[in-house]
Amino acid sequence: MTAVTRFAEWLADVSPDHGEEAYRRARDAVCDTVGCILAGRDSPSASAVRATVAPWGEGKAAILGTPLRAPAPWAAFANGTAAHAMDLDDWDMPAASHPSAVLVPAVLALGEERGADGRALLDAYIAGLEVLMRTGEAVNLLHYHRGWHTTSTLGTLAAAAACARLLGLDAPRAAHALSIATSMAAGFKSQFGSTTKPAHAGLAAKNGVLAACLAESGLTASAETLDSDWSILALLAGDDAPGFAGPLSKLGAPLAILEHGLIVKRYPCCAYIHRAVDGLLSLRAEHGLTAEGLQQMRVSIPTKNKEILPFTLPKTPSEARFSMEYCLAAALDQGSLGERDFTPDAIAREAILALIPKIAFAGLPVTAASSDLATEEADRVAVVDQDGQEHSIEVLYAKGDPRNPLSEAELQAKFEDCARDILAPKALAAAQQGLMALDTQASLSRLTAQLAANDAAAMPSLSPLQMS
Repeated sequence: MTAVTRFAEWLADVSPDHGEEAYRRARDAVCDTVGCILAGRDSPSASAVRATVAPWGEGKAAILGTPLRAPAPWAAFANGTAAHAMDLDDWDMPAASHPSAVLVPAVLALGEERGADGRALLDAYIAGLEVLMRTGEAVNLLHYHRGWHTTSTLGTLAAAAACARLLGLDAPRAAHALSIATSMAAGFKSQFGSTTKPAHAGLAAKNGVLAACLAESGLTASAETLDSDWSILALLAGDDAPGFAGPLSKLGAPLAILEHGLIVKRYPCCAYIHRAVDGLLSLRAEHGLTAEGLQQMRVSIPTKNKEILPFTLPKTPSEARFSMEYCLAAALDQGSLGERDFTPDAIAREAILALIPKIAFAGLPVTAASSDLATEEADRVAVVDQDGQEHSIEVLYAKGDPRNPLSEAELQAKFEDCARDILAPKALAAAQQGLMALDTQASLSRLTAQLAANDAAAMPSLSPLQMS
């Protein structure tokens, strides 16, 4: 039995009785992702995608934070791009991807178009995440380190799985959906720091919707595209990848959402920056460190993580999200790191630029153990203050990791921060309440209606002809 066939049989047959904890985690992920979509609405990436798809026809699926409704693939594309635009969306370890920025837009758009309820949406999300994380276990970290952006490659497969589950496809058609999705799976890490990188999440969401709907309509595909000689495993990972035997042996038992969980972000930048920022802010608070008193800062992180943070002196906000030196300089200067730090004016601040030469950023020595996905190395931050004293810290789990989680109140506060410039206070409260009771919602359209913009006329990339 191939991996495609095994996944498909599980998708078709597994009971939706996943347990309350799995549904709670899925509900939190949807709420967090909707907040990220609203926060990213006016980003260059999301604005460009929305301007592109808006003239292509009206549909039943909402483009959140706007009055627009579009066919499900285009709504998924727009919402997925917005979800990833601020680099504030969650991520996971086994797939090294941003799962919810792909899965939530896909199942929300298709679910709204097909009249699904909230419980079915959450069930589909859990199923898609299972396929994503088990495939991640099979191909990583070789796949990721070869330069593939897994949010786009494996995310496409996961979105197809989630949409197949939402549509109730039988095993043969679910298998076709997964296989069709592998023909759409692409995306390179060379796009990191560009405005195309957020579009990878949107493209994966859109592709997942298309793959499942094509399979539903009768398009067929090979069952050997995950683990044969000409497959994702062989072509995009290689002979040294772990393979599917282990991941498939535990498919759904336990569920990946319970085994691995999701890492929720606090800062709008690359995930590989977060632990160092947490450590620096802890040292700053404990020892009263100031930007003026900084003599030197040394930061070391795993070498493979460092490789995707090449922008010492970022020239654009997108590059700044992938600049360890810039993010640390801003955090030290202000005691925080937020969206206001990722604008053209913010990245040109002289006070911040003056700190960057004092920051030495290095990769930890590469060992056989450090190349293993199961091996985690702590980030290390050392600061020499104005008196010549050195203060250091190691951080293994960023705040927001399942082993260092955000509280329910912190999750709600993040949503409010993301949504308050888009939704009026009454609408924000209603949307928040509806999302936290998502598994009881009979209508997704009633919920998305609460997530429209306060003032559509103020939105970029929309004209009266484009509004529904």
